[in-house]
Amino acid sequence: MKKITNGIKKFQHFYPYTVALVGGQSGGQINYMACAWHTAFSFDPPLFGVLISKKRLTHKIISEAREFTVNFISAERVKLSAQMGRKSGHDMDKIKEFEVKLSPSKIIKSPVIEEAYVSFECKLTDIKAYGDHDLFVGEVLVIHEEEKSFDSEGVLNTGKTHPLLYLGSDFYITINPDTLKHVLPD
Repeated sequence: MKKITNGIKKFQHFYPYTVALVGGQSGGQINYMACAWHTAFSFDPPLFGVLISKKRLTHKIISEAREFTVNFISAERVKLSAQMGRKSGHDMDKIKEFEVKLSPSKIIKSPVIEEAYVSFECKLTDIKAYGDHDLFVGEVLVIHEEEKSFDSEGVLNTGKTHPLLYLGSDFYITINPDTLKHVLPD
C-alpha cells in the first residue's frame, strides 16, 4: 500500500542527484554553493540550468556577474559539499575557510574549482522565477574535464571517478561501478 501525502513539507523524493558546486565571481567577491537542483536543457547550443534560492549569496553573485561555473566533485570530497551547502557565504569566505583551490576559466572571469572532475564555464542567458527559487540558464562555453574521468564517448568512467550523489537531508551516496550496464533497445 502506498502512503498518500498532501501538505508537502519535505520535497526530496526525486533524489539522488549529482552534487554540483555552483558559483562565480562578481567584483572581488567569489562564492560557491552545493547544488543538487540542476539539469541540461539543450545540446545545440549547450545550455545548462541551476536553481538557486533568492536568499543565497550565490544568487546575487551570478545575477551581477551574468556568468557562473558548474563544478562536479567526486564522492571523496563529500565534506566539501556539506560545507559549501550548509555554510553561508553571507557569514564567511567559504573559499578561504575551506581552502578551495580555484583555477582561472578560459573565457569567463569566474574561476572553476580545481578538484572537480568536470567543470562548465557558463554565460548567463536567462533567469526565471519558480516559487522560492530562480532558474539560471547558461550557455556552456567551455568544459574542463579530467581526461581519466570520461571515455571517448564522453561517458563517465565509473572505474576511475565516483560521482557524489545527494539523497536529501544531508545524506550522500555514490554509484557502484559493478552495476554498470550498457543496454541497447531491441
